[in-house]
Amino acid sequence: MKLIVTEKPSVAKDIARVLKIKGSRDGYMEGKDYIITWCVGHLIQLAYPEDYSTKFKGWNMNDLPIFPQKFKYSINPSTQKQYEIVKHLMNDNRIDEIICATDAGREGQLIFGYVYINAECKKPVKRLWISSMTDESIIEGFEKLRDNKEFFNLYLSAKARSEADWLVGINATRLFTVKYNQMLTIGRVQTPTLALIVQRQKEIDNFIPEPFYEVEADCEMFSATWFNKNGTRLKELQEAEEIKKKCENKEGIITKLQTKRATTERPLLYDLTELQRDGNKRYGYSAEQTLEAAQSLYEKYKLTTYPRTDSRYLTKDMKGKLSDLLLNIKTGFPNSSSCVDKVLKQKINADKRVIDDKKVTDHHAIIVTPTIRNLQSIRLPEREKNILTLVMARFISVLDRKQEYDQTDIELKIENEKFKARGKKVVIPGWKETEDIILGKIKEETEDDKEITTNLQVDDKITPAEIKVLTRKTSAPKQYNEATLLTAMETAGKQIEDEQLRDEMKSIGLGTPATRAGIIEKLISVGYIKRNKKNLVPTENGIQLIDIVHEKLKKPDLTGEWESELTKIAKSEASSKEFIYNIKKYVAEIIKEGKISKLQNVNFINTNSKSKKEVIGICPRCGKEVYENKKSFYCSGYNNVPACRFSMWKEDKNLKEKDIILNKENAIELLKEKNTLIKEKNLKILLEDTGQWISYKIVEIID
Repeated sequence: MKLIVTEKPSVAKDIARVLKIKGSRDGYMEGKDYIITWCVGHLIQLAYPEDYSTKFKGWNMNDLPIFPQKFKYSINPSTQKQYEIVKHLMNDNRIDEIICATDAGREGQLIFGYVYINAECKKPVKRLWISSMTDESIIEGFEKLRDNKEFFNLYLSAKARSEADWLVGINATRLFTVKYNQMLTIGRVQTPTLALIVQRQKEIDNFIPEPFYEVEADCEMFSATWFNKNGTRLKELQEAEEIKKKCENKEGIITKLQTKRATTERPLLYDLTELQRDGNKRYGYSAEQTLEAAQSLYEKYKLTTYPRTDSRYLTKDMKGKLSDLLLNIKTGFPNSSSCVDKVLKQKINADKRVIDDKKVTDHHAIIVTPTIRNLQSIRLPEREKNILTLVMARFISVLDRKQEYDQTDIELKIENEKFKARGKKVVIPGWKETEDIILGKIKEETEDDKEITTNLQVDDKITPAEIKVLTRKTSAPKQYNEATLLTAMETAGKQIEDEQLRDEMKSIGLGTPATRAGIIEKLISVGYIKRNKKNLVPTENGIQLIDIVHEKLKKPDLTGEWESELTKIAKSEASSKEFIYNIKKYVAEIIKEGKISKLQNVNFINTNSKSKKEVIGICPRCGKEVYENKKSFYCSGYNNVPACRFSMWKEDKNLKEKDIILNKENAIELLKEKNTLIKEKNLKILLEDTGQWISYKIVEIID
């Protein structure tokens, strides 16, 4: 009998239906040849520092850096029961083979690998690797199961990512939390992403607009702008006015008139990051909302392929399926009929921008599945419907022709002053027409998009109806929105506009397509950034954090290099051990400099949405905020699993003997310095933490 392990119960149900596994049990389903069970996300996680030693229950700068000789694992308490079920089934004597059917990507490989290793299972493992959840794909996937050993390097890459995040996050968070007596969350990807947002905000805040002037000649049929070798901008109004005065009511001559055929290349197919960008631009969806919709379309409705992909290409074996997919779209989405017919009639444009085996990694680009033919009978939520429409429109567009247009450039000379104009006339609408029909136009017409309808020739003479001076001013950089931040994360902050070049540079990015939405949401949840309409802006806490952290912790290019190394590990081109060794060197340097650097003057604001209580300090055991109630100063982590029991009583036996009631000011100092002075009694209180309870040692000060 074979055991199938999926990542989620919903996927297990779909596979069970296809394989006719009908026997429902507690935490699994059983059939004649298969048992199928599921993880619920990460059943196993890296253990916390206190699981290595009780001394790490207290947060002490002298204990840093924390480098486990061998990483330990812990069971996620909220899903412990399901872990025990999966572990038991893996080691069940009836099972002779295991099929890993978690999501076919880096994290899916890690989720299964951690469970398999911790269950101490030695049985052979096959891998179900599919990009679509349609019945046909599931059946085909089970007919072509692969040896899980093929994906061992992918597991090593995921494991190295997990350990690197632990090493940076645990050590840097404890360092800055203890140093500034405030819970400060630091992350390998999170902090450089925050640094991008803070840096942009500082550029905006420090920006001083500068006026400039342009001179425009209104020639009725077109408008031409004055220029010289330095461009069109003039710094001085007087100079602009002089040009205007010189050229007013004067006849000009056409010195250049050139029309050439130009093209606008089709876009690439969607990977997750590009889909999230367009979801934000078109509909204002957050990266997280687009990911959830795409996951639902893949998993629940079976209408699109695997969403967490970083590839924007298809493989050669898919070329023969493209026309059928187009016909399926036409059946399910009649509004696309004219666009599909056009593409099929003129021949599908499946060139290197669409088909390229070398540029397909774990999964191909996001496209529709044959199930799209049934779309008329499926009631989709609005968000899923919009994201599906994006995927459909993109799929048809990339198989269409390039857009072709005639670009006309005119130069006009008036009194030896030169003016230029550019216009554009679309000749073959191509893919742009397809996109506009399905999605609607969103781009406003620019001056260069306007068509110049004139029969002018070189040496023709023309007198402008009016010469105008236009007053402009330089613009500040724009705040990041989710679309532009995703681009910055994808290129580690480098400004890359060209889509194909950006795609080639993605291995240097911050995080992966699968993790970027989570990073943005984490920065919001911890109060370092906030949404301001469509923009993402840093909070005061976020700005202050970037001001105090080590320069290396906020360098996006460095973190991008790490992401590139993780990709190489997955391809057997780099060593995971060497990667972790370099991460440890990096962390050691951060800790060393953090310990000796001067304390900066910062004042973090408590942004705990659950409570308006004043934060007294940081718990020396777990790093959570400490609050005050009538009888004590207590750790807010008392609701955690496991619970933190740290509290300092305002009155206890030792304090009562000296007629002392611990007040807020003394409590703040105790948490920060581990001692406090009671001036009126000439006594010093020392905080003694056994790990189980708190006691006070009182020392008399002798002058």
